Formats: sequence, C-alpha cells, structure tokens
Amino acid sequence: MNRLVGHIIAFVALFLVLLATLAWAEANGFVASRVTTLWAKAIIEVDGASTFNATDAFFPPLPFMLTIALQWLTGGTSVPTPFLISAGLGTLTLIMWFGSLRFNGGVSAFTSYLAVALLALNPFFLRSLADGPENILTMIGTWIFARGIINLRLTGNAPDMMKVAVGLLIVSMSNSYGVLICLGAMPFMIVAARPSMLVASSTGYLIAMFYPVVAAALSLLFVSKIFNSSLVPLLTEDPIEISVWGHIIVLLGLTPIALVAIFRNIFIMRYFMPLIASFATILSAYFLNTFFHVEADPALAIAPMLAVVAVAIRHWPKFSLREPIIISLLALGLLLSTFSFRVGPEGETSAWVAAMQGKKLVNANLTKDVVTFLATKDGILVDIERNPEIVPAIGDMQKLIVSGQTVYDWALEGGILRANYVLVQNSANLAVVTDRILRRYPELLTDQLVQYKEVFQNARWRVFERTKP
Repeated sequence: MNRLVGHIIAFVALFLVLLATLAWAEANGFVASRVTTLWAKAIIEVDGASTFNATDAFFPPLPFMLTIALQWLTGGTSVPTPFLISAGLGTLTLIMWFGSLRFNGGVSAFTSYLAVALLALNPFFLRSLADGPENILTMIGTWIFARGIINLRLTGNAPDMMKVAVGLLIVSMSNSYGVLICLGAMPFMIVAARPSMLVASSTGYLIAMFYPVVAAALSLLFVSKIFNSSLVPLLTEDPIEISVWGHIIVLLGLTPIALVAIFRNIFIMRYFMPLIASFATILSAYFLNTFFHVEADPALAIAPMLAVVAVAIRHWPKFSLREPIIISLLALGLLLSTFSFRVGPEGETSAWVAAMQGKKLVNANLTKDVVTFLATKDGILVDIERNPEIVPAIGDMQKLIVSGQTVYDWALEGGILRANYVLVQNSANLAVVTDRILRRYPELLTDQLVQYKEVFQNARWRVFERTKP
C-alpha cells in the first residue's frame, strides 16, 4: 500500500513538472498547431452544434479519441486538453523507462533516477511533449517496438512478436509520420529476426509483424469509403526548405549517442542486430520524410530516436564502469541536443526554442486582440477548420456560425451572406489563401463586399460587420 501511494505521488509530481514546462511555453505565446487543432476539434465535437459537418479528417485516430474523451469527461478546462494528455503520457513514458533501467536492466536506483532526468531534460523529449500526444505516443510505440524486437530475437515467443506488432500499430495510429516509421521498419525486420524464424517462414514472420498495421489501415479506408468521407487525410505537410547542413545539425543531436550505445554491443549479436535495426528504422523514416514531407519539422522526425537510446542503454553490458558511462553518455546527448536546437531550429521548433528562452511570441497576442474585440459580438461566421485557434480562444461555440449550420452552408454554396460578423484570415502575407470564406468571397480581400464593412484588422485577423439587417 505504501509503495502504491509513493508511486502515485511520484506520478503526480512528475506530471506537474512536465505540465509546468508546457505552461511556460504557453505563457510566452507558444502553442503547437497540432495542439490547437486537437483541442479545437475536441471542443467542436463535445460542445459544438450537433449539425457540425467536418470536412477535414479526424486523423490520426488515437490522439483524437483520447482528446475528445478527456474533453467530455472534464467539461473543458483553461488548460489545453492535449497538454493534459501529453503530460500524462510523458510521465508514463519516463516511469516506464525508469522501470526498464531499474528492474529489468539492473541499474541502481540513483543512476536510474539520474538517467531518466537526463532523458526528460533532453530538448527532443520536451519538444515532442509540447507538440501534443501525437509525438509522445509515437515515442511510446517506438520504445515498445525496439524492446519487442530484442526480446523476439532472444526468445522467439508469440508475446514478444505481438509487442513488435503493437508498437508499429501505435506509431501508425498516433501520427501520420508513423506510417513512414512502419515503412522504414520493413527491410530491417529481417536484420533483427531470429535466424530460426526466418528459416521456418520468412513470409509468415513479416505478415505477423505488420498484420495489425495493415488491418487498421484497411479498416480506416473501409469506413472512409462507406461514409464517403475524408477519414484518411492527405498526409503530406507544407515542406520546409532545409539545407544539408541543417539536416546534419538535427541528426547530430541524437544519432551519435545512439550509435555509441548500440555499437557497445557489437560482439553480442543478439542485442546488436535488433538495436541497429531500431536505429535504422528511425533513420530510414527520417530519410523518407525528406521526400514525402509527412512531418514538416525535422526535430520531431528524429525525436523517436530518443526511445531507441533508452532501450540501448538498458542493454549496456554489465561491468564496473557501466553506470558512470551511461550517465556520461546521456549528459553528452543532452549537450549535443541543446546545441542542435540552438544552432539550427526549423519550423515550429524555432518558435518553441524562443518561447522556452522566455521570449514573447507575437501571434498569440494577435488572436487575443480579436477575441477581445468580439467579446460582446454574436453570429460570427468563421472557417474553424482553417482557423482552429479561434475556437478555444473564444470558448463559446454558440457565438460562432460554422459548417453544418444553415447560414454558413447557404453562404458558401452560393447563397446570400447573412451573418452579423465575418472573421477571416488577414491574407496580405499569405502566398496561398486557405480560408474557405475568403475563397468564396474574394471581395473581402479589398473590403468591397456589398453590405459588409471592415471593423477590425491586425496582422493575423480581419473582421467584417454587416451594415444592413
């Protein structure tokens, strides 16, 4: 009983610490776009109109299911719901890593605590945490996969085979980028396999590993076809131009220490081959991502390598200097990762780094300004799927006119626009206009739409008011 109480206290304390890092970034204006989208869709599903007609896919399914469930259970809080899930999953991840080192790896309690602290402080872990449950779930799936193929090599048992399959299933259902991890794993599953299993049936081995992923993907496609919906979305994101030097800087953060931890077992093939397969899986996914652009942020693309590092240090050979070397290696990883983030952050990671350094970001204040202006307004037409940040900022879905409601659908299908207010993006600095209201009524761009006049504008938003009842 005392042990259970101690575990609960440790979980709550660690959860609050991780939540504090997210709160710090949010206080400085950083909330990842994935967090905003998840939170907005959860609010819409729980508190929005029953007639809401989503056109964007609710994919990947696992983070959406968790977020919607928690939003419904809590009724909504001032803390973004994805933050609560991300902090909880992050805490669970660190506790699992501690248990793996302490109880399975035979590492002392002090060294295990210190090792987990160094892993938690690693910028790649904190960045994944800030991006919401998608990336933390991907890290958990990668860890289960890496552990599973080692145990499968050692025993060849069915439960270990299922660990590998479940790990791949988690990454594929948690993150679009997880699809590339599954593709990256395919050739290296042969490298990691127990020779006797390949001799018996190499085809059966691969089918057993990938059957859950294929079955889940086909199920989603089937449901999408039946309901004629976009359940499975376009997986690619807008590519970010990254130089070769930029890729080298990103890879410098985690790959060196992963290689050192893996090659320490080079003469122990039962550990070395599965570990090198896990390493190559993540590296292959990163390489594929440079062509397919499924994950726009390279730091998040390589972040699952941290889970491979956690598995590799657990299998460090047992000798007198084992624990000091583990701590030294993880400390070096922390320094290299910090250097990588300071020198070459790309995409949203650059904004996250600035926020963590205490620099105030501008975009959050721009949204607060328009919400303040609209505080007493009602009947606001807005494309919430292209502007999800407005949903949690306003909070009251009853003020908004959204897809599925008569006024919105009538306007976008060619009828007369009758909303009291129209809220759209300020597209002056946008190369491509994504807001569907602006695309339907381009006259708003020049403030020439009949019966509407512009009453608010900043660098992010424009508001138009109907001049005639």
